[in-house]
Amino acid sequence: MASGLREHLVAYFEEHHKLVEAGALRLLLDFPQPLVLSRDVVERAEEDSPFVTEAMVRTAIEERTVSRAARRPVPTSSGPAGAPAEALPDFAVVREGFAGPPPAGPPLAGYSRLFGARFRDLSRLLRGRSTLVNPRSIRDLRGAEGTASVLGMVRQVRETSVSHHTIVTLDDETASLDVLVLKGSPALKVPFVLDEVVGVKLRLGRDRDRLPLVQSIERPDVAVTRNVGRSDRTRRAILLSDLHVGSRAFLAEEWSCLAEFLAGRGQNPELARSIDFAVIAGDLVDGIGIYPRQERDVAISDVVEQYAELGRRLRELPERLTIVAVPGNHDAVSPAEPQPPLPPNLAKPLPPNVRLLANPSTFSLGGVVVAAYHGRGFDDLIPAIPNASYSRPTEVMRRMLQMRHLAPIYGNRTPLAPAVRDGLIIDPVPDIFVTGHLHTYGVDRYRDVLLVNASTWQGETQYQRMRNITPAPCRAAIVDLRSLETLTLDCSSRRAALSGSAA
Repeated sequence: MASGLREHLVAYFEEHHKLVEAGALRLLLDFPQPLVLSRDVVERAEEDSPFVTEAMVRTAIEERTVSRAARRPVPTSSGPAGAPAEALPDFAVVREGFAGPPPAGPPLAGYSRLFGARFRDLSRLLRGRSTLVNPRSIRDLRGAEGTASVLGMVRQVRETSVSHHTIVTLDDETASLDVLVLKGSPALKVPFVLDEVVGVKLRLGRDRDRLPLVQSIERPDVAVTRNVGRSDRTRRAILLSDLHVGSRAFLAEEWSCLAEFLAGRGQNPELARSIDFAVIAGDLVDGIGIYPRQERDVAISDVVEQYAELGRRLRELPERLTIVAVPGNHDAVSPAEPQPPLPPNLAKPLPPNVRLLANPSTFSLGGVVVAAYHGRGFDDLIPAIPNASYSRPTEVMRRMLQMRHLAPIYGNRTPLAPAVRDGLIIDPVPDIFVTGHLHTYGVDRYRDVLLVNASTWQGETQYQRMRNITPAPCRAAIVDLRSLETLTLDCSSRRAALSGSAA
């Protein structure tokens, strides 16, 4: 595991334009959450300092220790019995999106703080790009001529009425700026999304009445070439989502098919026994009062009893599995994202091999870095992206990676918590990116990142029929952590069938 995580640490600092010294790297690898600590180091480092030293890491450890002692700890990253998740072999928490409740104060001040943190974190990834030479603040562009680069958050996108060019309003911490993107420009190949952070190269004219002309666009994106984590031996993970235990439409017989397969009592018992990990990307239970007249669709009307039934269902899976689960919008946690992990009172019935993390979370399985996000951000991004569809989830997941953000749009269907930092930023880049929420199934790759939208174990409900949602249930991706090759397990016919994926 250490070798894969070491590569990710080195790549993380390279992306932030830093070189990490050997002693500093050893200290980071010994820390329970090395990439969380790495983020602390990067945030405290001076921008013009190219090195990460052992002294810098020790200072970050001391500050984190003092900070933890000064506040009551938030119960995250633990199983039902309270054992720390980091204590498990070959499993380590890398980063959790939820860092505690938002601080007290006016909501507007909280959101201003959140967007400021997002801008600074994503700008850090853009600085140093060869196409964005010496980015300047928007305020410093006044009266400038020639070419210049700026970093900004997209506030508005509109089209001119006659020529159908695009005008984009960008904000940074100093001012706002309207820029012009000509119709047919390569800069429009990837449509803009509100509240994403971009870098733009501009041509500035002498005529102050003319808008600066966009020559090129840079997004935080995933590097074309990067170090990829791999397990040092053959072992596998199975990726699941949207169990919806407690629903009348929970597919119990198909779930039993999954349990039988994982126990090695079907075809390919050797393959089944090589699966050490299971990841569940949210909506563990169906919940109560999530949508209008949901009471017609639930078989268990008490959410506490739903989690008790979830515990019984998870105990049907082999005890050898380390099960990592994040909540979703149907679970009994705060609906605003990032979401905290399931609280101990509801987690108590779950088996001891379950590790409950926040939504989203990033963690290491045998040296392979996995990012799990339930996926409510799809509900805003699919209407915002031309030709995007609920039936093609991995195309939207690509766009999330290009923006390095899971749910950037503020004020629509995805509630965002006014936190101190933006926990929905994708940093570091994972080897596997798994989502759910859409009740469909998709496997793809983008720049060496394996993308999986992990199906559902709930059949079609009346509410879904009303919204024209057609689920593709009872599929699961089985990923070889040594090669990242995938197989699809299909239990929809109540008999386990295996096939190669489309990746």
